[in-house]
Amino acid sequence: MGKLLSLGARLRYPITITKLLKSKGDTIKKQEPVLEYSFKFMKEVGDQFSDNLHQEEQTAISEWASPVDGNFERWRLREGDVIVRDMPCMEVEEPCDHAIQFHGLCAVCGQDMTEVNWASDQIDTDRATVNMTHDQTGLMVSNDMAARAEHDAQRRLLRQRKLSLVVDLDQTIIHACIEPTVGEWMNDPENPNYDAVKDVEKFQLNDEGPRGVTQGCWYYIKMRPGLREFLEKVAELYELHVYTMGTRAYALNIAKIVDPQQKLFGNRVISRDENGSITSKSLQRLFPVSTNMVVIIDDRADVWPRNRPNLIKVVPYDFFKGIGDINSSFLPKRRDILPAPADVPNGKTAANASPNVTPEQAQPHTPAKPSALDELVSMSSGNDKKLQAEQTEEQERSLEHQITDRPLAHMQEVLDKEKEEKEKAAPEEDNEPIHRGQVLRDDDEELQFLQSHLTRLHGDFFEIYDARRASRRESPPRQAPSHDKPRKASYDDGVDLSMVPDVGEVLDDLKAKVLQDTVIVLSGLVPLGIDVTQSEIGLQAMSYGAEIQTKVSRRVTHLVVAAARTGTQKVKQASRISSIKIVNQNWLSDCLSQWKHVDEAPYLVDVEPHQRRHNGTAEDTASEDGRPTLRLLGLDGEEQILEDDSDDGEEDFAPDDNGPMSPIETLEGFNWGSVDDELNEFMAGDSDSEGTDGESRADDEDGDSSDAESTSHSGTKRKAEDTEDESEDGSALAKRQRVAKDRGASKLSAVRTSGGSGTGEETAESSSLPTPQVTGDEDNLAYTNGASQAASQADTDDLDLEAAMEAEMEKELAAAAG
Repeated sequence: MGKLLSLGARLRYPITITKLLKSKGDTIKKQEPVLEYSFKFMKEVGDQFSDNLHQEEQTAISEWASPVDGNFERWRLREGDVIVRDMPCMEVEEPCDHAIQFHGLCAVCGQDMTEVNWASDQIDTDRATVNMTHDQTGLMVSNDMAARAEHDAQRRLLRQRKLSLVVDLDQTIIHACIEPTVGEWMNDPENPNYDAVKDVEKFQLNDEGPRGVTQGCWYYIKMRPGLREFLEKVAELYELHVYTMGTRAYALNIAKIVDPQQKLFGNRVISRDENGSITSKSLQRLFPVSTNMVVIIDDRADVWPRNRPNLIKVVPYDFFKGIGDINSSFLPKRRDILPAPADVPNGKTAANASPNVTPEQAQPHTPAKPSALDELVSMSSGNDKKLQAEQTEEQERSLEHQITDRPLAHMQEVLDKEKEEKEKAAPEEDNEPIHRGQVLRDDDEELQFLQSHLTRLHGDFFEIYDARRASRRESPPRQAPSHDKPRKASYDDGVDLSMVPDVGEVLDDLKAKVLQDTVIVLSGLVPLGIDVTQSEIGLQAMSYGAEIQTKVSRRVTHLVVAAARTGTQKVKQASRISSIKIVNQNWLSDCLSQWKHVDEAPYLVDVEPHQRRHNGTAEDTASEDGRPTLRLLGLDGEEQILEDDSDDGEEDFAPDDNGPMSPIETLEGFNWGSVDDELNEFMAGDSDSEGTDGESRADDEDGDSSDAESTSHSGTKRKAEDTEDESEDGSALAKRQRVAKDRGASKLSAVRTSGGSGTGEETAESSSLPTPQVTGDEDNLAYTNGASQAASQADTDDLDLEAAMEAEMEKELAAAAG
């Protein structure tokens, strides 16, 4: 089938085809007329000077020219047809379809694709818009050509039993810096960091590198431990591609260090120079048709917004402390989980904890909101020249900081001073030498876990693929119902693209089993104002099967906290529920890294005694069946535990959903009547034992039943006025005055719940209701909807009382006047 040509949208529809000028087999030249058509239009005629003008319909004849060269095949319309809109009109067999173009020229026939063609609505460069090569951004192919090329590559990989693996460089398989101290340590065998840096590689970018102070500087490259062995093993299962946000000159120099013989990556290296965007990465840049057989390993997930299912996120390799990613100035600031210090506050050492912690990470850290530049970076596609200039300047300032400030040398000086202080403080008879501390340590094990994950993923992928192909082979060949004879089985060449599973779905299934049945609350790890379920940490945890909650409740299994911030409100709440394990962020990081639910014991965070309530832990304030209880402290100091009679399953601190929680919600359904009965007995017995006081405490029986019920449910008791002799038919005003006088006059010493502590003493303004703490990260209390409603009701009662008093006074004045 030839190329199908359309009339275009520029014609004055409706038109009538009057004459077809070409027939089958005729040669057509570009911009040559091939048909004639007529159209009607309105024209103003008459004498404009005598103001005798009117509209008159006229008919015009025009020609339609071919936008391409080729041989005419057939018409899609006939003479006399009335065409009301754009539609295909003919088919032409072109001598060249211009499916491959290089810098505006057809790579096959050499024709200029940028030439303006007035006979066409489209330009010829639109025929090839896909860039599939790693290094030549000027080489473009058509969509059909891209599909054929990608399917051929997939067939080749399936025959080799391989998948494609896209590998990031910085902080994934290598770590780079330009700090001159590293070069000095490499030449000093006496330095304590010599063993860690002796295998560091280096290169210079010269004219292609940064300008200013950093021009001509040395780049020091540390390969992740076991990298070459890892790549050799993985290359047996995957075809490797490099995808970095560094420049192409930088990427090629790294590739020479990692793969000096070009056996692993070859020329499959793509940098930000060819990426098309300096803010994000996309698999569609290399695999525009299908990503079903592509896996990514990267230390950042936020730069792959369209390809998260294909990503295995690795723990960032931070060998040169305090340096980070030297090419990250073009990317949004990191918002993922930060490693905790190796020595956590409780003195325990987290298993597999990263020792490479910057001084900033060792301090209490609250993730900051992104700057204005970060927001621009996240919104930009990378084509803003001004923004690129600002980011380039930021990168140069960051690199200059390494040369001028020498952070690694400063860290070593701090360790040397500590050594000198220890030597001065050591006893003279102690002959054991004190060794110099070292800043850099080469004990990363991430690639061991990563190799295991990739091998497992490869095996599961081809297991599903083989099972699908076997199922198709075993099923009888299907034929249309009209055919009597069975269809012959087709030749099986070992490849069937229709049976290829999506590796992203296989990866999701594997990861979802890691933290299955785990309910996690995060504390101190997500910036304020950011939805935890949309944060980078939350997304990662949920992709591994965890359920993320924002409130502490009995459903929660783990509270993950920042190691330097263990005094939050959530920690205090979780410490009163024995089933919740309070761990630092290294536990979550290691679970995601190792793809297993690691033991929590090395990561547990000790809660300081002052952070717990005086009434003890959850075991002390809960009944045997786990229901919440109330602690009542009488005047004699004895405690009574009253179980919650409700069976509605309310949690102590938060409901099961993520909605806002009121402190009153924890007491919904509580049987206050039973509490009053037991409290009356308790206080009556207490009154009998206090012979010196001579004061009785009992319910006021003078009020009506509604008043008594109202004050009973509000948790208040009223004293009996022994000296006041008032009949049952007393005025309503007197009753209201007595209610206002006795409101809040409870003699209950303290009320405690599993979520709060007693008050010690009750004042006239204090409430006897147990008030749980709010669920939040800070040590402050907030009024909730329930409390506000109670206060509002009290204000209403006071207004009613004032109005009644005014009405009574007016009556008395009127009676006196009369």
